[in-house]
Amino acid sequence: MSDFFKQLITQLSAVWQKLSLQQKIITSALVGFTLFGLVGLLIWSHSTGSTESGYRVLYSNLDIEDASLITEQLDNHNFRYRMQNNGSTVTVQASQLYEARMALAREGLPRKRGLGYELFDGNNFGMTDYVQKLNHRRALEGEIQRTIEGLSEVRSARVHIVIPENTIFLDQQQDSKASVVLNLTHGNQLSRDQVRGISYLVSSSVDGLSPENISILDYNGRLLSNPYAQDETAIISSRNMELQQNVEQYLEKKSNQLLLNILGPSKAYVNVSAVLDFDRVEKTIERFDPESRVIRSEELIEEFTKNAPDGDHTRERSLTNYEINRTLEQVVREVGNIERLTVSVAVDGRYQQGENGEQIYVERSPEELQNIEDIVRNAVGYDITRGDQITVSAIQFDNEFLRREQMDMQNREQWEFWMTIAKYVLIFIIALVFMVFLKYVAGILSEAMNPPVPAMENFGITEDIIPEVPEDVRYHSEILERVEMMTREEPDNISSIIKEWLSQPAPKRKK
Repeated sequence: MSDFFKQLITQLSAVWQKLSLQQKIITSALVGFTLFGLVGLLIWSHSTGSTESGYRVLYSNLDIEDASLITEQLDNHNFRYRMQNNGSTVTVQASQLYEARMALAREGLPRKRGLGYELFDGNNFGMTDYVQKLNHRRALEGEIQRTIEGLSEVRSARVHIVIPENTIFLDQQQDSKASVVLNLTHGNQLSRDQVRGISYLVSSSVDGLSPENISILDYNGRLLSNPYAQDETAIISSRNMELQQNVEQYLEKKSNQLLLNILGPSKAYVNVSAVLDFDRVEKTIERFDPESRVIRSEELIEEFTKNAPDGDHTRERSLTNYEINRTLEQVVREVGNIERLTVSVAVDGRYQQGENGEQIYVERSPEELQNIEDIVRNAVGYDITRGDQITVSAIQFDNEFLRREQMDMQNREQWEFWMTIAKYVLIFIIALVFMVFLKYVAGILSEAMNPPVPAMENFGITEDIIPEVPEDVRYHSEILERVEMMTREEPDNISSIIKEWLSQPAPKRKK
């Protein structure tokens, strides 16, 4: 193989020496232009991410310690990898992705955050009671931490639990406490229900721990749990405010969704302000109906008198007791009833194309506004007896920002389209130039390896002019060539023909 390369280099060197200065300059320029085009194309493809398509994410959101351990193991197993996002993301070749994960899993990487009940898998013989309790608390913290990290919004978590010692005096017994620190994923936030769910999860996992004694924070130091957990009045006020917001958001969402289907996106907005009654009222109502009388008891008395001055006579007397219809009602009105609604609706008009291509605003008619008002009234449950108010206004929305975003998006799409076309055109030009270059180099090599034969007159040699061959001589020569060819190809047939000719008598010559 080395001899082959030596011969190749020797031949190329000889060819290069035979080239003229102009040919050397043109060849060098074409080679340089081709290499420059190929390098530029590779850089362009790398910038557009084409070269990254062969790499996939192995692990992301890694700590510095975990990333260093993972890269060390990848180096030991000869895996090709790249670091991204300031070292927090490790990518490997797509063909080695699962193999690398299994290799790292055998080494216990990435390390699990927090230890669970596997602390007790080993031999605990000789362990003191204090260490046993400490390991139990550590295991409990690790298990709760793993459960919280299972949430999609949580990247990592730390759990700290304080369990006081038991005492025989109830008035000296302290409550258990816990704190949870959450590292949320980028762009995600926990809702109040999720924060409340984490509180009840931790309280249900620890004996004697109430949700009020749990503090939940994020990595920015913001308190996510209720800071007024010990204040009953503050808790009630917070719940009432949350209930009011939920009612307003529900009515707004229902109205906006209805108008979205009718008018289209970004054409109308509904805002609802609700006044709720948070008083819990218990009433006992007793009603009497005098028109509905019922006989309860009736007594008939007869008196008979004899030897009276006016003679004997009999007198009757009756006593009737009536019961009046009585109704007793006990009414309990819970909190959260709607006292009054105030609804504001802003509606954008129509836009028509002008003669010069500009957008002309056309305000909606009163009939359309009335129809929109009727629709929103029915959607929010408008009740005039409560004093509800609704206002529908036709306002021209300022969509300048939206138009700029659309223009930027269109320009970006056009730019990407033309850049893609330019990329393929450049590839075609480079390929065409490379083919021309190969053809040119092949011609140069052919000329260098097969130099033209110098003319004979340069050496003082003159060629004799061959006279033109007559037609009959040329014809006999062609016949002889055919006979010679047939003799080589079919010697048996030719020999038999010659024998037949020889056996024939010679023709007599005329005297």
